[in-house]
Amino acid sequence: MSEVPKNQEHFTAPKGGEQQEAVHHKANPEHEPRHEKKELAPVPELASKAKEEAVVGKELVSHEKSAPEPSQLYVNKELKQQTWNRTMTRVRKHLSTPNRAFSKVIHQPVVDAASRVGEKTVARPSGLLMGSIFAFLGSCFFLWMSKHYGFRYNYLVFFLLFVGGFGLGIVVEMLAYIVRRKKV
Repeated sequence: MSEVPKNQEHFTAPKGGEQQEAVHHKANPEHEPRHEKKELAPVPELASKAKEEAVVGKELVSHEKSAPEPSQLYVNKELKQQTWNRTMTRVRKHLSTPNRAFSKVIHQPVVDAASRVGEKTVARPSGLLMGSIFAFLGSCFFLWMSKHYGFRYNYLVFFLLFVGGFGLGIVVEMLAYIVRRKKV
């Protein structure tokens, strides 16, 4: 076993016709690749050019400490609106025709503003659901009682049942929130 030092290059001789081509390329300068040879500037010229373009360390430090210019990549209201419109268009392409029309009506600025006001006030979904269920079932029961016992139906009962159910829905939602909060 012979060991070859790492710094020596391995050379394999070309086989057969390849050897003749290699010799031919060395003999004919026309077959050499035609690269443009750039003439190098003398070292003193390069040194003087480097000194001209060099930046003094003090200038570099003071330049880095200056406040950076604000970038133009901030998100503003117009960009948000444009993104929202593109998203809505992309989503509506996947909806059926009636759902697409309903989406256009629901997402009008006026309807959306009213919905946002409602979500921040007492118009809680749990209260509305519980109030409507209470009003429906309570009114059905009260109507049956009025027909069975022969007294007149009072329409105020519907509104009172709705308000009571709404309050009960809010209380249930708050209790559920407290229970969930303790579990976490």
